[in-house]
Amino acid sequence: MKLNNMRFNFSKLNQPIGIYEVKSVTENGIPQKPKPVLYLECFAHVETVSLKDYETSIQTGTQHNIKVFIRNYPGITNKMTIKDTVNSQSYNIKQVLYDYRQSGFTVLIAEDVSRS
Repeated sequence: MKLNNMRFNFSKLNQPIGIYEVKSVTENGIPQKPKPVLYLECFAHVETVSLKDYETSIQTGTQHNIKVFIRNYPGITNKMTIKDTVNSQSYNIKQVLYDYRQSGFTVLIAEDVSRS
């Protein structure tokens, strides 16, 4: 299945992830520390830097970035985090490309939390 010159299909969305939003909560009128609250659970396709682009990514400082492909979902911002439910790895969203190339997918560019 080819979507507007983008070689990608929905069958690649096979990795479960959770997208979390940090919200401050009040209990009995007392403000608490901000806590991550689940915003969306979905299946995604996650891509890391390819070997042929690794040297270039080191020079630009993006070797720890990932691309996460999900179905279009409104309201995702760069102030949210992604948690890979299989590897228990967390990523900070740096950029959101909504409806990338009119394909029906949103691409999230994220950085490993331990590296940021």
